Amino acid sequence: MLHRDWRHGAFVLGALGAALLISTSPASAADPPEDAPDAEGVEPSAGAAAAANAARIEALELTILRLQAAQEDAPEESSEVELKAYSGGQRALQALNPEISAVSDFFARYIHSETGKDYIGGERSGGFLRVMGLHLQANLDPFSFTKITAAFSPTGAAIGEAYVTWTSVFPGVSLTAGRFRQQLGVVNRWHKHGLDQFDHPPMITVPFGGGGLTQTGVSLHATLPPVWSDGLELTLEVTNGSNEAAFSGAFFSVPSGLLRLQNYWDLSDDTYLELGLTGMLGANNQRGLVGGSGEVIDEALRGTYIGGLDLTVNWEPLERSKYHHFTWRSELLYLVKELEDDTQLTWMGAYSYVEYKLDRSWLVGLRGDATQPLAVDNSGQWDFGATPYITWWQSPWVRLHLEYQARFADGGDIDHRVILQLVAAVGPHKHERY
Repeated sequence: MLHRDWRHGAFVLGALGAALLISTSPASAADPPEDAPDAEGVEPSAGAAAAANAARIEALELTILRLQAAQEDAPEESSEVELKAYSGGQRALQALNPEISAVSDFFARYIHSETGKDYIGGERSGGFLRVMGLHLQANLDPFSFTKITAAFSPTGAAIGEAYVTWTSVFPGVSLTAGRFRQQLGVVNRWHKHGLDQFDHPPMITVPFGGGGLTQTGVSLHATLPPVWSDGLELTLEVTNGSNEAAFSGAFFSVPSGLLRLQNYWDLSDDTYLELGLTGMLGANNQRGLVGGSGEVIDEALRGTYIGGLDLTVNWEPLERSKYHHFTWRSELLYLVKELEDDTQLTWMGAYSYVEYKLDRSWLVGLRGDATQPLAVDNSGQWDFGATPYITWWQSPWVRLHLEYQARFADGGDIDHRVILQLVAAVGPHKHERY
């Protein structure tokens, strides 16, 4: 409005100035000069000139009034500059893409058997690509997210895990559905590249195979009120029993169930203790099995029963946790498997390891293993192992791991392995354990 009033005042002043000039100036060029006689030869008088000037002023004042009225009716102009914004949603589409991480796991191994050979069964000395893992993770909506893990190796490709998790079905309760590594103890849940040692302990690989226990189903996880501990969690899983070593394999029909109770205690500001109890049951009989002559066989129901106990003590100084920590972790697993000849297989396995972080990049540790052979007549038979190791984190993306494995079979033979592992990872979830 101030801008408009300023222009209005300037306009009026200019018009009045012009009128004054006209009123005080000589006659315009349209009038004859004073020294020239008129058409009749009579010179105009001074009164006639004054009357003409007054008429001109009156005409100019009328013009000014008309212009002022027109300016009042005109729309008000804004003094602000309007900027036009151009936008497009093409680049925002990348927010819909999943978070992608890739992990490459290489290793070199030297084997020395009791007989002096550089191989043991199918294991050879040499350099190998163990796996190239592709990990995808994305939030599906405000209520759920998905994780997918694909493993590529020289022997082929496989889906490691693929599941959807609803983060808050009820307060403190989450639900997972899909294919996942089961929460049997602690380390079975971890991917191989995220282990503290090179591989899962024999306590996992002997009863379930080299890949551990991974099945398809649903998992319910609940945070319970801390009744007798500082933290209490409950996990319930129902899966399809497709593990061939412990359950029915491809010919499953009866699902397996797992129940885990996890307790936490804060021993001090720097130390906590974790105690877990796990129970699992399922069937190992096969239904719909096609016999040699083409007949369909439904075996009688046979059960598999598993009990587990795990203990973890972890020390991390509050102000120095990046540079020092100490972990002691132990697990025990007990398995009973009913067989088709009305006998049963009883098996036990355990491991324990300690690990200390020397500084920001270096860790040292030692693991001990004790497992029975997975056979019916294994009473009093034990295989032992000792694995010292050292790990160097070159950066958050590159890890080098060197370990020595000594395995003492029940028969007295000792096998030696030296393994140098290189794990390189990229992406937002580069070294996640699961």
